[in-house]
Amino acid sequence: MPKIISNSIVSTSDNRDDQQQGLHSYYCLCSEFILVIDMELGQLPRRETDNAIIISNATRMYKLHTNQGEIKIVKRGDKFEKQYRLSCQRCHLLIAYETTPHLKGGPYTYIVQGALNEMQGVPPEDWELDLPNGHGPATVVEVAAGSSSIEEEEQRELKRRMDKNQAAAANARAMIAAAASSS
Repeated sequence: MPKIISNSIVSTSDNRDDQQQGLHSYYCLCSEFILVIDMELGQLPRRETDNAIIISNATRMYKLHTNQGEIKIVKRGDKFEKQYRLSCQRCHLLIAYETTPHLKGGPYTYIVQGALNEMQGVPPEDWELDLPNGHGPATVVEVAAGSSSIEEEEQRELKRRMDKNQAAAANARAMIAAAASSS
């Protein structure tokens, strides 16, 4: 009789300290799976303008599970930047952005600071502080035809973002409270 030899593979996400190499998973604040990448996000460089994590599309292997979001123009000082935004499929929170219309079409993908977490269902204690809230060095201008003035459009956009972030924070608090009461 022939000998039967079997190999077993054990996979775990509980002990992340032992996983220095390999794939790393990241989740939205609402616990939705968003990103798998070949390097820890903490080891990647950050952008000086908004502290976003820079993923080089040429050198990193990753998969983003997001929806194509809005197109925004961001004013930084006297320069403008066009952003093609990517949001969570479940809660629509802003996760990342690119400067080209096609995913991985440009040199970099930028992950918004505070949008992702390594542990599913357990947001960091200061997660609300990292949410984009309309304050900071950048001003967002919505791409719209026939807008009255840039200043009025900026104020409306800031108000929309603040309202959206407040709603996302309330939803995340409700999900955390429901999870805590069920266990």
